[in-house]
Amino acid sequence: MKIIIETAVCLNGGDAAIEVATIRILKAAFGDDTEVLIADMEAKIAERYYTDMEFICVPSEQIRKKIAFRIINKLTRGKLFVQLINLTQVTLILLERRLRWLKYPGRKGEIVKSLREYIDADLIISTGGTYLSKKHPGSVTSRLPEYQRDIYLGKPPIFFTQSMGPFGDDRIFRRLAEVFRKSPLILVRDQKSKAFAKELVGHTGNIEDVADSVFVLADQDEISRRRTASQVGLEGRKPKIAVSVRSWSDFGDRTVEVGREKYLQSVAKAAEWLVTEVGAEVTFVSTCQGIPEYTNDSNTARDILKYLPDRVRSRVVVDSQFRDTEALLRKIDEFDGAICTRMHMCILCLCRGLPVLPICYERKTEDLFRSLGLEEYVTLIDKIEPNSFRNLVERWWENQESIADRSRQGTLALRDSALSTVGILKSRFAPAELQPEAVSS
Repeated sequence: MKIIIETAVCLNGGDAAIEVATIRILKAAFGDDTEVLIADMEAKIAERYYTDMEFICVPSEQIRKKIAFRIINKLTRGKLFVQLINLTQVTLILLERRLRWLKYPGRKGEIVKSLREYIDADLIISTGGTYLSKKHPGSVTSRLPEYQRDIYLGKPPIFFTQSMGPFGDDRIFRRLAEVFRKSPLILVRDQKSKAFAKELVGHTGNIEDVADSVFVLADQDEISRRRTASQVGLEGRKPKIAVSVRSWSDFGDRTVEVGREKYLQSVAKAAEWLVTEVGAEVTFVSTCQGIPEYTNDSNTARDILKYLPDRVRSRVVVDSQFRDTEALLRKIDEFDGAICTRMHMCILCLCRGLPVLPICYERKTEDLFRSLGLEEYVTLIDKIEPNSFRNLVERWWENQESIADRSRQGTLALRDSALSTVGILKSRFAPAELQPEAVSS
């Protein structure tokens, strides 16, 4: 089978982990010889960093960047954005399907090359993530031409694990509702997302609730090894704590300036306590770093250093190196615990058995830790206060053993839930020879 995972953003290390996990699920469902292509928003850059993945461009994104399209779009004030892209894609598809012998302009370009892959694909998957809600209208608008082209090809997209909604009632979301109703499968990460999706679809027949796909990367042996090691103790060495931060601007009722300062001061207070009271080695490391063309969490980490006393600052490291998913998991193995803002940094740490203290900037992280029975350790980024967060870090450190137990049990349950996607895909989309009845006979 040939499968395309579309609208990916692999320059974001969390998204890259989603693609790694999704590929693992797809190959478990359809066989190791399954060909998986990643249609990435920045395919040419992504392929330099992830050399073991095969990338193609997102056709609508490249069409949008063309000068002629930008001029027409500006003259029409964006009112014909989706229609113009759809018309361009349909025209190129018709040429490729019926007049491939015709030497038309652009036939050797990356847009047409990508469209040929879409024409040949057996399944199309919209990557997992958090981009379908009224909070992210631009993300929805930019993806609609992709989904509508998929439907035109007779291959409506499968939506991999999403935290979605709430939705608006404007034209954008009415179009998304049409896509949802035609989708053969929508995977959501939580019950709230399922309810929001039902609002658009009208039923739940094509909606399944499963854990985030990245949980398939959980290593039970590593989690068990770490649990055994924690019972022995740190054996006289200094604890090592990872801290993952990110830039953010939505602090609810607080201004950006006040909210950002509270966030930075709170993380600084936590780092200071860990260094001075626990004797820990603190390292700032995240999923989004080391790629100049993308946001760099290391910059936020360096801003936090300004809030640390000199005696502490010299004992804190800012790691700014790029790592692919496997390399990042190996780096995580070096630590004894983690304070994380980005959700997929939380998940990757959980997958290696680390106790995690989350700072939640969107509902998805809060929902995750509630499912683990660890809601008492959740801090909302728009409510964070330096002293109370420092106190929470102290309580989190003192209860590492019980937190690790709950995390371990919950993570393995979420891994099993994510793995259940294999059976769902196989039963609905596998060729006859891969169906369970055929295999057993």
